[in-house]
Amino acid sequence: MNHSRVLDTLVKNLEGMAYRCLHDRHWTMIFVSQGCQELCGYAPAEMVENNTVSWEEITHPEDRLRIRQQIEAAVRSGQRFAVQYRIVTQSGQVKWVAERGIAIHDEQGEVAIEGFIEDITARRATLEALGEAELRYRHIFEHASEGIFQSTRDGRYLAANPALARLYGYESAAELIADLGDIERRLYVLPNRRRDFLHQIETHGAVLNFESEVYRRDGSRIWISENAHTVHDPKGEFTCYEGTVQDISERKKTEAHLRLLAMVFSNSNEAIIVTDGDNRIVATNPAFSVLTGYQPEDVMGKNPRVLSAGTTPPEVFKEMWTGLQQDGAWQGELWDRRKSGEAYPKWLSISLVRDEAGQVRNHIGSFIDISELKATQERIRHLAHHDTLTDLPNRYSLQKKLEQAVAICKRNHMQMALMLIDLDRFKTINDTLGHQAGDELLIQVAQRLNGAVRESDIVARLGGDEFVVALPGISSPADAAHLADKIGREISLPYQINGQEQRTTPSIGICLYPGDSTEIGDLLKNADVAMYHAKAKGRGNFQFFTEDMNVATTERMSIEADLRLALAHGEFLLHYQPQLDLRSGTIVGVEALIRWQHPTRGLVPPGDFIPIAEESGMIAAIGDWVLEEACRQLSVWQQKGISHLRMSINLSSGQFLDKTLPIRIHELLASNNLSAHLLDLEVTESMSMASPDESISVMKTLRSSGLTLSIDDFGTGYSSLAYLKLLPINTLKIDRSFVKDIESDPNDADICDVTVLLAHKLGLEVVAEGVETEAQLKFLLSIGCEKIQGYLISKPLAAEQAEQFIRNNRPMADLGTIDLWSSAEPSELVPDYAKA
Repeated sequence: MNHSRVLDTLVKNLEGMAYRCLHDRHWTMIFVSQGCQELCGYAPAEMVENNTVSWEEITHPEDRLRIRQQIEAAVRSGQRFAVQYRIVTQSGQVKWVAERGIAIHDEQGEVAIEGFIEDITARRATLEALGEAELRYRHIFEHASEGIFQSTRDGRYLAANPALARLYGYESAAELIADLGDIERRLYVLPNRRRDFLHQIETHGAVLNFESEVYRRDGSRIWISENAHTVHDPKGEFTCYEGTVQDISERKKTEAHLRLLAMVFSNSNEAIIVTDGDNRIVATNPAFSVLTGYQPEDVMGKNPRVLSAGTTPPEVFKEMWTGLQQDGAWQGELWDRRKSGEAYPKWLSISLVRDEAGQVRNHIGSFIDISELKATQERIRHLAHHDTLTDLPNRYSLQKKLEQAVAICKRNHMQMALMLIDLDRFKTINDTLGHQAGDELLIQVAQRLNGAVRESDIVARLGGDEFVVALPGISSPADAAHLADKIGREISLPYQINGQEQRTTPSIGICLYPGDSTEIGDLLKNADVAMYHAKAKGRGNFQFFTEDMNVATTERMSIEADLRLALAHGEFLLHYQPQLDLRSGTIVGVEALIRWQHPTRGLVPPGDFIPIAEESGMIAAIGDWVLEEACRQLSVWQQKGISHLRMSINLSSGQFLDKTLPIRIHELLASNNLSAHLLDLEVTESMSMASPDESISVMKTLRSSGLTLSIDDFGTGYSSLAYLKLLPINTLKIDRSFVKDIESDPNDADICDVTVLLAHKLGLEVVAEGVETEAQLKFLLSIGCEKIQGYLISKPLAAEQAEQFIRNNRPMADLGTIDLWSSAEPSELVPDYAKA
């Protein structure tokens, strides 16, 4: 105890803990100084005899074995030991400690260990921080992209980094330092350049952007820029020069290039304009002012768009910037406006100037006025495509225009009428009054033909007194007959030629695409045959290519006459095609499809009478009847307990845009005791896009009253996605034309897939029409289509049959999926009350 008091007295003023412990498995403490409390949070009494805790327990678990092994080794060898390790204080804090000690024999001759433990946490943290800082700065020095150096006054390198070695052509910094012992004579190309460096740095203590041409190890030359300063020791004595070096060879080349351009710039006959990296005008040449009328002060600092005439298509500018970014240069045609206001075309060539970092520093554009060249080209082009007498498209141009018209009709499943017109008595007028009179007659006929047709129609002169008129997008042969009759009347009116009244009549032959042919040559030949038939029948009339076409026109008129009586005679009826929900496997709705039971013709296909009804104005009354009958039937089914069924009804364009439609529908719902959510109104894609803003307004009105809306025949019209996303619709219907070929045509499968994806992105459901096979069903299920209808489920049924089908149809399970193709895309559609 006396010994312990002596030890305690010796160390009480030291920051740390003195101890004596037994050399046993627990390092049992015999003595612990007062420093124990501050070091580990435990009082000496808690440590002695390991009353509360042992030093072994305080030692960090990860360090215990290592420390015991080191101390045991020192005890066995009779050596002092010094170790560093971690402890966990009473409060849970982890500290680093340093322990020094030695094994001794106590008064009883037993081995004990005496030592001193101190807190080195702060010291260790400082050393670690210093080490990290040194490592970090060493890393910067070794990996910097710029050369870094330290040099003496007499021109030797004390230190250099790898970047400087590479810059000067050495394999390593050590090789550079060893070889390049005389900077003044071996590095700088100009003899006095080192002296200039020394003068500036001694005078100002630093050099900034000090540019010099230097030799590399292999004798080649580069340009460098140096930034350096003087380093002094703590006593203020000179230590070295320290700085960085950059290779600016490329920049110097660019500057030389720009000097050359400046010479060209001032003397060029082409207008030249230079902009900065932000595309602001910084320079123009004299030729620019001559061409545009703008003086430099008029445009300086402005964007070149101030020169634009505003008529260049945006895609040209997009192409220009893409070309500049990818290739650094672009040339093409733009339209500008002179200071006087005159617009003119120019041929522009632009190139980029980049700095050493690759950033765009300047745009250099040169241009010429190509007004005369354009005018000449346009005259040549016009002469190549137009008849010199009438200025109508010529035979060559007609071929191109017909190819385009046929392509459009084919893509949109439309008809086209082609008329060949020959002037009766033309040869007599031409021979009697002379070619000048004949030419004047042809000119006036051309003018009348142009005035008789739509802007979208084609009028051309084949040669002589033969003209061609093409009518893309007609609904029926009757449209062609109507225009032919109009042309006949116009051409037959008298002409004033050389002060005399002259008359001629047209013989017109008509053929139809695709009914008569799909080839342009055959269409022209067939029209020519029909035209001779017209002449044979007495001239001044029109004839279709075949008698069958005339019969078809007569037939259409007959159907129209019968159609006017059909409603009054109760000849219309509705069939209902069930819709299957693929998620539940149950029938959840039906689509109402109109049928015409003609007393003598039998069941007339919808495609034969719906277009006639639309053109004749009868579609509104028929549409009202469909709404009435569909609501009445739905009410009947409701009363019979089929309460879950929803009714889909097609709207005509006239109905859809009728402002009284919402009131009419709600009167029908009220009179039939039906909820609005049971009706789904289908609008064709083309109908909704004909007047998008008006469509959106109508749809919002209908939707706000609880009705649901579908876009029917999606993909067969021309949707604008910008408007589609704004339409307040619930469902997209994939047209049967895409569904029927998904097993054989990967494009149609892709269209279906992407239509479903698009619909889901817009929060819409999808119904697929015309499903006829299990493979189609499984594929549609696999791409997430919600509902289907088609002959696989059921054909359109009369009301009684539809009711029986719905009652007897059990939920379908285990429908399965199939992966027909490796990818998928959008879809397209068709309209009407009448899908087969």
